[in-house]
Amino acid sequence: MNHEQLPQPAQSKPAETFGFSENEQLFWRVNQDRFQELISDEQTIIHNAIESHNNYGDFFFVTASRPGAEGRIAMTFYGLGYHDYRERWIDKEWFWYQTDWKPEKDKEVISKAEFAEILQKRMDEIGSLIQFDTQSQLGEMFEILADLTDEDGALAEMEDLEILYSDSIWEPDVGDPPENIPSLMDENIRQSLPELYSQEEKGLGAKAQVQIRSPDSNWTWYASEFDGEDIFFGLVNGFELELGYFSLKELQQTCGPKGLPIERDVHFEPKSLKGLMEMHEQERRKGVAPPAAI
Repeated sequence: MNHEQLPQPAQSKPAETFGFSENEQLFWRVNQDRFQELISDEQTIIHNAIESHNNYGDFFFVTASRPGAEGRIAMTFYGLGYHDYRERWIDKEWFWYQTDWKPEKDKEVISKAEFAEILQKRMDEIGSLIQFDTQSQLGEMFEILADLTDEDGALAEMEDLEILYSDSIWEPDVGDPPENIPSLMDENIRQSLPELYSQEEKGLGAKAQVQIRSPDSNWTWYASEFDGEDIFFGLVNGFELELGYFSLKELQQTCGPKGLPIERDVHFEPKSLKGLMEMHEQERRKGVAPPAAI
C-alpha cells in the first residue's frame, strides 16, 4: 500500500475542537465553570465581547476561536442576560453556536486580562437583578420544550399549543370579576379622563388620572387620555418603560401569571407622566426587577 492509499484521519467537528462534551453538544450550552475553562485555555483567542440581542433576548456575546484542521474554528457564547421566552436570567450557563470565521478576525483580539475586566463589569451590572424569580408557567413550559428539542423548535411548538389550548393556561378564562375588586372603568373615571389626543401639547406634563396594575406581575398602566370606548393613552411600565396606547378590553380579559385579574388602584392620585417615568427609571437603576411576563 503506497502513501496515497493510507486512510486519512477524520477531521474533527467544530464542537470537538472546543472539547464540548456530549451533554454540552446536546443542550447547546456550557456551565459557568466550563465557560471559564474554555476561555482561559491557551489555545483560545477571544475576538469580541459585547452586549447585544438575538431572537430570545438581550445577552452578553463572546466570540472566541481555536485552531482547527483547516484554519481557525470560531464559536460565539451568549449569557449574562434575560431570556424573554424562558422568562429567567441566564447567569450560570452560556449558550453557544458556531460562527463563520473570517480572516480579518485574526486582527481582533482581546487579552484574557482585559476580558476578565469586561466580564466582571457585565456581572456587576446585572448582579442586583438576577436574584429575582420571574419565570411563569409559560416560561417553564418553553424551557422544557427547548431542552427536549431546541429554542426554535420550542417556539414553534408553543405557537401551535397556543392555538390548540387557547382556553387553558395560554388564555385563562377570566369570567366574572371577583367580588370586591373595583371595575377598571366606571362613569366617574370616564369623566375624569381627557379625550384622546387632547393632551398632546402638554407632553410629559400631562397627568395620569388612572393607575391599572397586575398584582402578580407588577405591570402597571397609567392612563392620561381615553377615546371614550376602548383605547387609552399613557405610560406603561412593563418589559420596557414607554408611552403608548393600550386597550381597556384587552386589560379586562388579561390575567397575570398566577391567574390574578388586572385591577385599578382606587387610591391613586393624579400624577404627571414625567414624574411617574422618573420614579420607575429610578427603580430600575436601583436594580428593581422588570415586571414578569403576563
